[in-house]
Amino acid sequence: MKPRYEPAIKCLIVRLHKGSVILPLNLMAELVAGSELAASMHPGVEGWLHWRNRQIPVVSLESLCMEEDAGESDEGKCLILHTVSAVPGLPFVALRVQGGLNTLEILPDTLRDDHGGNVQRCPYVARQVRASHLLCFIPDLPAIEAAVAEVLQLTVEQQELAISE
Repeated sequence: MKPRYEPAIKCLIVRLHKGSVILPLNLMAELVAGSELAASMHPGVEGWLHWRNRQIPVVSLESLCMEEDAGESDEGKCLILHTVSAVPGLPFVALRVQGGLNTLEILPDTLRDDHGGNVQRCPYVARQVRASHLLCFIPDLPAIEAAVAEVLQLTVEQQELAISE
C-alpha cells in the first residue's frame, strides 16, 4: 500500500501582542493600518475598520480570551480575513496584529501540540502549537465569527428599535 501524500498547507504566522497565530494563507484578504477605528460599544469587537466601502469588525484574540494584559498593537495593524462561516452580512473580519507577515508551509508533522502555559483554555483558540520552535495559536475562526455575528445581531436589533421609536 502506498503512503498517502498530504500536500503542504501554505500558512501565515502573524504576531499578536502576546504570542502568534497561524492562519491559512488563502483566508487573508489584506494587511492594513488600522489605527483609526470607529468605536464599538460591544465587548469582543474592538472597533470598526472602514475598508473598501465596508465596515469590518475588528477583534483581538487576546481581548476575546480576556487576557489581563492584552494591549493594543503599537503599530495599529489589522489583518482582514475572509470568513469561513456562511453568516449573512459577514464576509470579512479583521484581526488586530503586530508586525509583518511570515509564511510557512505546514505538513502533518510540522506542528507539535504545546499544552504548557495553557492553564485557562480560551474558547476562541482551537489549538496551541509549536511551529519551528515558535509558540502559536490556531484560532477557532467559526467561534470568533459566531461571537461577532451575535454582536452584529444585537446591533441590528438596536438599530431597529431606534428607528421604530
